[in-house]
Amino acid sequence: MRANTTLYDQALKEIRRLCNSGFDERTLLPRVVECLRDAVPAEGYCFFTMDPVSGLMMRAFSEGLGGEKRRHFFLEHIYLEEDVNGYDWMARSWRHPVLLLSEATEGKLERSLRYREYLGPVGLSHEMRGVCTVDRERWGGTDLTRQKGRPDFNSKEVAFLRQVAPHLGAGLKAAVLRAQASLDPEDESVPGVLVLDHRGWVIQHTQAARRFLEELEDLGPGWQEGEGLPLAIWMVASAVRKALKAETDRDQGRVPRLCIKARSGRWLTLQGALTEAKPEQPSGTMIFMEPAGPREITWLRTSAYGLSPREREVVDLVLRGASGKQIAKTLYISEYTVQEHLSNIFDKVGVRGRRALIKRLFFANLYPPVRQPAL
Repeated sequence: MRANTTLYDQALKEIRRLCNSGFDERTLLPRVVECLRDAVPAEGYCFFTMDPVSGLMMRAFSEGLGGEKRRHFFLEHIYLEEDVNGYDWMARSWRHPVLLLSEATEGKLERSLRYREYLGPVGLSHEMRGVCTVDRERWGGTDLTRQKGRPDFNSKEVAFLRQVAPHLGAGLKAAVLRAQASLDPEDESVPGVLVLDHRGWVIQHTQAARRFLEELEDLGPGWQEGEGLPLAIWMVASAVRKALKAETDRDQGRVPRLCIKARSGRWLTLQGALTEAKPEQPSGTMIFMEPAGPREITWLRTSAYGLSPREREVVDLVLRGASGKQIAKTLYISEYTVQEHLSNIFDKVGVRGRRALIKRLFFANLYPPVRQPAL
């Protein structure tokens, strides 16, 4: 018992160090998984980042889950469907950041869509799923699975992952805070367009689209046949078809739109739509790519600084140039309350006035700092 406790303590200490070391998500996620191997052994791991605007998966580190084709199947047919232990529900229900599939289904795993269609067919049975939130904002998720015949995850392993989840959420949130968005004037007015057919093959793309894709990930030799396309592309393509075949109120409110940080440091916005079907050809998926605008970047930054919904409303009006009196009238609150909100906002963001706030949330993230020439 003492050996296990020591193992958990050592792993948690190292994970906390990693999450506070300034790594981006590409470096952080695989290192966290490596720390977990001895403490919580499993055959399948999937640790990923979430877009806090839409709740869609942005980038993942996974292994033992059947390869890229199985991943595409999961994104297209499983991820956006209603199922037990959904990440949306887990994020809203702060008491349940980590849950077992066996408990959610009362031992009848067949009740779960992802078990029937995804885990079971590749010999996986037990699942421990977690969501990484900061102030209920979703920044990432975890999924650990074990093969059939092996013991299920126990209560100590669940408790351990519950300790890990907030640190990983904070680490992913910190990565956003450190990100600096830089717009290239040459690309600013030229969106990229990518068209996928019903198989997921790239049948048309603009040069700007290819540049944006290469900002996200290295493209393999078979990228036009769907091999090696960035995960974000598959995520948006799946969200398009789900949104246009809405079955629930949640589906109807879903927007197939994703903000993701590229390797260059700037944020990109991906927007999906279906192409028109022809008698000889099913409809495909069209994805528009362009640098994220001021509003998207500001939303991400206000989320990262932990501003409340009301404080975000105040920031939105400040960015529009509204006075304290105008903000009070718009939000039906007193001017004194407006000043209290502004004081709290300044403290959280670490600035002393409106101009500094706008610079920190907007201009500092759209344009890179000017470097002074070396003397």
